[in-house]
Amino acid sequence: GFIATANQDNVPEGYAHQVGYLWADPFRFLRITEVLGSGRTMDLSDMKNLQQDVLSLPARRLVPLLKNLQASTPLAQKAIEKLKVWDFLLSPQSGAAAIYVAWKRALLDNLRDAFIPETARAALAQLPLSKAISWLEKPDSRFGPNPDAERDRLLILSLEQAIDLLTKRFGPDPARWHYGDPNFHHVQLHHPLSGALREDLRRQFDLGPFPRGGDGETVNNTSDGDNQTSGGSFKLIADTEDWDNSIGINTPGQSGDPASPHYRDLFDLWAKGRYFPVA
Repeated sequence: GFIATANQDNVPEGYAHQVGYLWADPFRFLRITEVLGSGRTMDLSDMKNLQQDVLSLPARRLVPLLKNLQASTPLAQKAIEKLKVWDFLLSPQSGAAAIYVAWKRALLDNLRDAFIPETARAALAQLPLSKAISWLEKPDSRFGPNPDAERDRLLILSLEQAIDLLTKRFGPDPARWHYGDPNFHHVQLHHPLSGALREDLRRQFDLGPFPRGGDGETVNNTSDGDNQTSGGSFKLIADTEDWDNSIGINTPGQSGDPASPHYRDLFDLWAKGRYFPVA
């Protein structure tokens, strides 16, 4: 058996004590459960793959909504065709992942503007993705007198807005669109003194940018912004049969001195999902 928790609400309904008020959507928990519940024996390699997993369950539900829709521009239609054959992996090198994430962001913004009163939007930075997906999968009167048609209009509008964004960032050639580009999803660690330093010193103190995959809803949580601002910095896989076989990952290094070789020597390993022995 196994226990899985990934910031989702795991308190039984009716529990007598207030544990918290804010929970993450359950997608990371559901993906962990999907992998560990497969019934096969897991080894260290499998657990590394799970900790670094960037398969998007929300994408697996959202992309099929585009299946029978037609975009108004050739480039947006090409994007739909690219998403149809995508494997739902938010890999740094993936163009389809770039399209999906840009579309998801535009879609959440448009749904928020359509459904949330303007006076309340400031208190809600972003709609919960699980709520948005449930509205889109089963559109009701909130979408107006013709819910399916209005849902489809929002889907295409959001996709075309995403294509405009990607075109402005990377140019009109989709072959140059990569999710893990420094202009899109990356990680850069800024030293607290960064803003006060000369440019040459800042390059020594700051780390990155480095390409990142995943997002805030993948097991490997890399947050939903362009620059990763949250997620796991230290990860451990403990082998209870042979403790010295355990492995870990950490960033950025084990020294606070930028002149030390150990200031950044773990950053590259961490960003690439590579582990070191934990004796």
